[in-house]
Amino acid sequence: MKTKTIIALTISLLASQAFVSCVENDETAIVNCKVTIKNTFPEVIPADAKIIDGKATFYETNSGTTYARDLNSEEDLMLPVGLYNVEARATAEYVNPDELTVEKNIRASASAVVIQADTEISLEWFITMESSSFIFSEMYHTGSLNAAGTGGLYDHFFRIYNNTDEVLYADGLGIAESSFTNTKTTTYEILTEANDRNVNFTAQAIWVIPGNGTDVPVQPGESLLIVDQAIDWSAQVEGALDLSHADFEWWDDNPRDTDNPEVPNLEKWYSYSLTIWLTNNQCTKSYALVRFPEGMTSTDYLANYRGSFDYISAIGTYMTNDKSYLIPNEWIIDGVNLSNKEQWLYGALSPQIDISYASISDIERDPNRFGWKHVRRVASTAPDGRKTLLDTNDSATDFILKRAKE
Repeated sequence: MKTKTIIALTISLLASQAFVSCVENDETAIVNCKVTIKNTFPEVIPADAKIIDGKATFYETNSGTTYARDLNSEEDLMLPVGLYNVEARATAEYVNPDELTVEKNIRASASAVVIQADTEISLEWFITMESSSFIFSEMYHTGSLNAAGTGGLYDHFFRIYNNTDEVLYADGLGIAESSFTNTKTTTYEILTEANDRNVNFTAQAIWVIPGNGTDVPVQPGESLLIVDQAIDWSAQVEGALDLSHADFEWWDDNPRDTDNPEVPNLEKWYSYSLTIWLTNNQCTKSYALVRFPEGMTSTDYLANYRGSFDYISAIGTYMTNDKSYLIPNEWIIDGVNLSNKEQWLYGALSPQIDISYASISDIERDPNRFGWKHVRRVASTAPDGRKTLLDTNDSATDFILKRAKE
């Protein structure tokens, strides 16, 4: 019998069934419920660790109201009945076996948490680690507005940035797009354990930079521009991007695609599309930057990491997806969830990789989203001008929107 897994929460909600002890405010008719928090730490942190500098935010999705909580407060936490997204961050302090005081930055998150009675929430914390490797510095998926003003062009791109102070090699680095969509309109219940986002990333497209290990050096603070079609789009529509000088392009051997012979192609390890692969211009997918094990080939990977899964659709239908592959989370060196604010549910990436999402707009299918790109913030600038980009595994913090030509 299959194990039922819901790719959803990193916080489990333990709520009583009866509406007990909630209090109605006579003036506003708002019912407030008492919420208590139980901390569950990862195995490396002892159960008696202290929470210091702990903050939690509860965002009520229906009203758009945010409630902040100091996790060290001794006052009762009272929240109105509602449906909440929860994010928490803190520092855990404890004494290790060598009798040294240790501090670890920790985080927890949840989506669609129902509070309708006095409730105990178990915060399942994980340790946050900031990467010092290749990262996504820019993503452009909406495209420039076409001549008719009805949609976006295919001047899409990723910019991959060396966020370290040493030369890195991009040979064999993969870009993967999630099979799962991060919005309420595509909610479904996953029935296959291997597709749990806390274990594996479920991908529907995987493209890999070619090379033998040292063919694609990237200097500290430099980047690679990877595009859909390496052409001058501004020749078609004024204001669109000139991508003819990209470092790489992804090219499907299909009459609908355009290949620039002067720009090297990525290796297509897998794509669910029978024609051409386009990044999601609704910006509701997740993207992972993957360092595959040394020596792994596409043949080896495709033979051993099939990610077919059974699921229950949003309308209750039992279905199977057989166009997906699994990427173990430990292979992912950077990842970004994307969504709009109106329809965000939870990310296809483990919250240890990205606890939130980079937003393209406030509403679903916003016609004004075209021409905007996601850009990672600058954390610091060295005396030689090299920039270190912000990478907190929290895309809502790390990314901002800019016009594509900025």
